[in-house]
Amino acid sequence: MPCFTKFMQILKWADWSAPPEQMNCSLSFQCIIQTIKELIPAIESAQLSDEKLDSNRIQELLDKAIRLYLLTPALVNVLLNYKICVEHDLPLHPTVYYELKEARKYRIRHSLAEIQQANEQYWQSIEVARLCYQCAPQAISAIDELCFGIPSGIASFLYTAVQDHYTWLGSQPSLLLELAEKISREFRPSLIVAAAHGSIMPALILSELLEIPVYFIRFSMFKRHDEEPIISLSDQAWLFDYRNKNVLLYDEDVARGNTLDLFSRRLSPLFGEVRTACSIRHAGSCVHADFSGRVWWD
Repeated sequence: MPCFTKFMQILKWADWSAPPEQMNCSLSFQCIIQTIKELIPAIESAQLSDEKLDSNRIQELLDKAIRLYLLTPALVNVLLNYKICVEHDLPLHPTVYYELKEARKYRIRHSLAEIQQANEQYWQSIEVARLCYQCAPQAISAIDELCFGIPSGIASFLYTAVQDHYTWLGSQPSLLLELAEKISREFRPSLIVAAAHGSIMPALILSELLEIPVYFIRFSMFKRHDEEPIISLSDQAWLFDYRNKNVLLYDEDVARGNTLDLFSRRLSPLFGEVRTACSIRHAGSCVHADFSGRVWWD
């Protein structure tokens, strides 16, 4: 059984109606890296078809799979935050995600070399995160390579997360599989561009299911108070290769729909044909994504 399929199968055992306690997290980036490196072999070596799994073994594997699922997005999250700090003259604080409007207060100048390095490490973090979800044999060495090049201050950066009902619900593997099938029947995207940070976890899985690259643009209206998607010249340069191609814009949760609407309006002109997608959409939302996994009413 391919390791990604195995990982997805174990995750299906979880209770997806309520976010798990493991979603509450406050760990240093260095600690998260070490934990991920310990979890990947445990999933990779699990034999689901050749042995009888008692309830204790099932719970043990499920706990490890959930932790891997929840911690892997930190690779992208932290390095995206670092990239934004370097590009927008902000300091890298061990516990603070700065708003862009604070840049005028700090005016910390970073060299072009630092900016280029931050972007390369960010791009690399996405590929490494995908390898982690694949539980690929080369994932450990890829993590080590990523860590070798990052500034020392990032290792102590404190990654925090809290239980989020809708992000958890929108990250359900069976729901993402259903969404991927809907998309594949009607649209052939060459790339997913997802609104970070909340969409990182499900978008990584969706990219695996659709077998296409994924890229993240920070846009968090409610948790980070972003007024618009944070798109730098380096983002536009990376996305330039897709200017005439089909691209899928994704947000895991559409409540009122403001985030996906603004995200789409800002990014659509950069590409050829664009469609929007979400895992879950509130029935009362005035914005309807082209593809939705499920409509919710509460």
